[in-house]
Amino acid sequence: MRTLFTSGFISMAFILFGQSSMNVDLIYNWNDTTIPSTIFHDNTYNDVWGYAKDNEEYAIIGSTDGTHIFDVTDQQNIYMADYVAGEIQGNQQVHRDYHEYAGYLYTVCDEGASTLQIMDLSYLPDSVHKVYDSNAIFPTAHNIFIDTATAKMYVLGGGLQFAVVSLADPENPTLIVHPPNEVPWWNSTVGYVHDAYIRNDTAYLNAEGRGLFVVDFTNTTEPVLLGSLTAYPQSGYNHSGWLNDAGDVYALADENHGKDIKLLDVTDLTDILLIDTISTEVDPLSIPHNLLFQDEFLHVAYYHDGYYIWDTSDPANASIVGYYDTSTEMHVPNYRGAWGVYPHLPSGIVLVSDMQNGLFVFNVDQAVVGIEELDPSSSSEFRIWPIPFNNEMNIQGLTGQSGKYAVNILDISGRIIAQEQIILSPYSVHSIDLGTDLKAGVYLLVMDNGAQRTTHRIVKSN
Repeated sequence: MRTLFTSGFISMAFILFGQSSMNVDLIYNWNDTTIPSTIFHDNTYNDVWGYAKDNEEYAIIGSTDGTHIFDVTDQQNIYMADYVAGEIQGNQQVHRDYHEYAGYLYTVCDEGASTLQIMDLSYLPDSVHKVYDSNAIFPTAHNIFIDTATAKMYVLGGGLQFAVVSLADPENPTLIVHPPNEVPWWNSTVGYVHDAYIRNDTAYLNAEGRGLFVVDFTNTTEPVLLGSLTAYPQSGYNHSGWLNDAGDVYALADENHGKDIKLLDVTDLTDILLIDTISTEVDPLSIPHNLLFQDEFLHVAYYHDGYYIWDTSDPANASIVGYYDTSTEMHVPNYRGAWGVYPHLPSGIVLVSDMQNGLFVFNVDQAVVGIEELDPSSSSEFRIWPIPFNNEMNIQGLTGQSGKYAVNILDISGRIIAQEQIILSPYSVHSIDLGTDLKAGVYLLVMDNGAQRTTHRIVKSN
């Protein structure tokens, strides 16, 4: 075994010790076993969303019954603030989807005689007021996405297949354009759109087996095709995606057993390039479902595998920095487990929905400490530098730390890949030659003197 190191500290739950999590702590789980599951995937729950106002935070999760809103402001006292029944309920209601805009929650369903429902959230935490419940524009939709900068809601799948709706009056939506019927090139080029990500009128459209299409809706009734990616490694059912904050990397999930997530360079939409593929590597039947960026971190709901977080600050060398297995389902050819994820609440907590096990609320502070925040003096016990490291690193005991230490290096699965015994005297520096064999990524450095163990997140740059 080799000696490999660096730092910025963080504690973790070790898979090494039999726990199915790393750097992700469970705050709360809700699962109502009286709600019926579907006849299709035995799923009771579907998508999850979040909402914040003033200093309050809320989690929203869909079920076969309807919409459940939880007050998650006080993490020690999470409770269901209100519930709104779906227009249609029962064991055939697989899909509900949510987006919030201007203090209103928009919800759709993709089965049966459904409706678009709009809920006024301004009365929370007391209650939620349903202000619209109609199939006048459409009865069913698979997904919706709201471009908050332009007050447009994009309706995806379902009865209309694709449409753009104005939310200029949030309680009275109006149809702007229905491209399958009104845009001459739409059906032959894009066709059915399963899901999408839209920012400032630029829409990234996930179009099943046809691939990814990027369309400019600045002139909403006369959209312009900006680019596409119709052939790429491990292509399958082009299901969902999300654009990072910088706008240069798009993460794409193909909803197929064994397919990796694709990280795409979208700086030139006329020439979209594959940067790399990433996966949990848990099982050949693993399936990525929904994924969202928060800063450089990619949060993914991964069906049977659960919830995963990647650090994509270097998208060519993205690394897993946290996970939590929400699902007890076996890896078989079905679609069960984690459905959705929402990482955008101000407090930093993350919401995850699991189809069989309900709402999960997580603390992910240990996973998402930014590399730029890992200051060499950030540990009160040790100084470990440089950050990130290349081939050499230094460990210095602070505040009188001294004695013999066992130093272990673990990969993201909790496997020990290197270990060494070192002796520190107060403020002495122990230098380590790292070599060049360890590939770039995030690792964990565990220092143990027999009485105390500390864990430090370490990052290798190249």
